[in-house]
Amino acid sequence: MKKYLTIDIGGTFIKYSIMEENYRVLEEGSIPTKKEPELFLTQLTTLAAEHKEKVDGIAVCIAGFINPETGENTDFSVGEHFRAYNLKEELERISGLAVTIENDSNCAALGEMVAGAGRNYKDICLLTIGTGIGGAIVIDGHLWRGSHFKAGEAGLMRLGRENSEYAGATSVLVKRVSKVAGKTVDGPYVFEHLLEPEVAAVYQDWLEKLSAVVGNMAMLLDPQVVLIGGGICQEPRFIRDLKAKVYELYPHLLEYTEIEGCETGNQAGRIGALALHKEEMV
Repeated sequence: MKKYLTIDIGGTFIKYSIMEENYRVLEEGSIPTKKEPELFLTQLTTLAAEHKEKVDGIAVCIAGFINPETGENTDFSVGEHFRAYNLKEELERISGLAVTIENDSNCAALGEMVAGAGRNYKDICLLTIGTGIGGAIVIDGHLWRGSHFKAGEAGLMRLGRENSEYAGATSVLVKRVSKVAGKTVDGPYVFEHLLEPEVAAVYQDWLEKLSAVVGNMAMLLDPQVVLIGGGICQEPRFIRDLKAKVYELYPHLLEYTEIEGCETGNQAGRIGALALHKEEMV
């Protein structure tokens, strides 16, 4: 069975796995992401060089607006190290292997479709809730990237004229609760203190804005399911609260649009990148 090096490039960690073509993980590891472009590139080329003799290809997911054919990243919101080099070209040069590179949210959606909560659907929207909000669209089983590879960026959706009128990711929720608590808190703290009126008020305001984005995305694209990813999905209450609020704001969606938490965890992007790589190699 063929094996592949799969790499998930995040702002904090670069996570990598050796996967079989059926997505079984044989080994995995992670290294802190370097911010300096040259050191960042060296991290990735070193990974490729170390594993090139035992794998049949390389599949990469990374934040950004990725041209899947050229590997160019044109995202204005990511760090310079993510854009300074064409990683597809550099990894192919150092390894001699075919390399697939794609946006991390797009890969997460594909990962859920082939191995997670999206396996029974062909029309999928995905939102990842973490440091920021990422999004992806799958139509009839295929990614919809848009004319400029920017489709699905729901985190940039404005909800009003004020600068604060965006849906905030988990980082925003934690920051706002930290302010009312008078100390630095984390995600679990929020859910452990929802009986406190000030914490509950922040949470409900945050939840309503996020629910508006979920509902608007569902209304615009009419998917079979909206999948929600990110570490916050480990909080059982969150998905229940989100579904209740979305269906309160958009009651007709209850009849035909599912809202579910993702199932493949932090392997979603790597699984999806490999699924895409296998498709390209056919």
